[in-house]
Amino acid sequence: MSTALSSLATFPSTPSPLSSAPTDASSLSTRQEIQARRDGLHLDKLFALAHPPGYYNEAACVALLRQSQREPHDQLLVDFSGPQVLTELTAAGRVLWSSLWNWQATVDGHPLQAAGPWREVCWHTDADVDYLELELPLTDGWKLERQFVLGRHDRFVLLADAILGHERSEAGGKQPSHEIRYASTIPLGERVAFAAAAETREAWLVAGRKRSALLLPLALPEWRSEFAHADLAAGLDGTVALMQAAQGRALYAPLWIDLDPARAKLPVTWRRLTVAESLEVQPRDVAAGFRVQIGGRQWLVYRSLAPRGNRTVLGQNYSSEFVCCRFLTSGRTESIIEVQ
Repeated sequence: MSTALSSLATFPSTPSPLSSAPTDASSLSTRQEIQARRDGLHLDKLFALAHPPGYYNEAACVALLRQSQREPHDQLLVDFSGPQVLTELTAAGRVLWSSLWNWQATVDGHPLQAAGPWREVCWHTDADVDYLELELPLTDGWKLERQFVLGRHDRFVLLADAILGHERSEAGGKQPSHEIRYASTIPLGERVAFAAAAETREAWLVAGRKRSALLLPLALPEWRSEFAHADLAAGLDGTVALMQAAQGRALYAPLWIDLDPARAKLPVTWRRLTVAESLEVQPRDVAAGFRVQIGGRQWLVYRSLAPRGNRTVLGQNYSSEFVCCRFLTSGRTESIIEVQ
């Protein structure tokens, strides 16, 4: 375990979930099974060439989110036909990874386990975006909601996991609060390296000598000088590892991946935003908002983690479950995807 990750062992109660997290696909399944699933992805990729850019095969539990049909392009393949979700991310024709997206989570020190198969709850494709949302039931009434967003013109991918609790209340209507800890790992492809910034928490995926993707852990503070029980770092055996902790009834772990090489050297910043409802600031287990800025481009991400309400974030009013929009030069916003 890297030094950055080992520092998270100072969490109270239980050790870091990543301390026993598998980092190689073969440790979760036989090599033959993983290869068969990868072969299935590539067969589906060939079939999808005859379809519009975004493609979803409900029977096969395979989705292809992609920038265009022209080569080279950005694309994200998702196969959720097995117990773990297999993803393959390509930036400008270069495969950055083709592996299982592993996760682990604990609630009050007790590990959560899958209590059923993955299922698709939302698929949307249009001229601007491909969007896929999956759901996995977990033990003790919890669930994992997983989002995949590919902005076709904006050239980004957003990967996000939400750990959501059941809606039970204690006596007097008070909602119980829990210590939630989450970790995920994605093994990188051959000759793809993880490079972290020194003073801030962004990182890059480097292929050869070129930066192929910028990684922004939106729920983490931007500056390392601001302490957090969380990190985005190089895990074991060439993996990207994201770790977070939260106190409450939900945890949201979004990872913004910028794929435009023209923005590789531009200034970068992001902020966790205040979300309000009826003039009251909402805790992070109710709703989360983020602003991303790369050079002169800016985006807004909003996610409701509780029953939807009429909420305000950065001057925008939403009653939706999920919103991703871009800021125009006029200061107004233009929707990329809005999930009701």
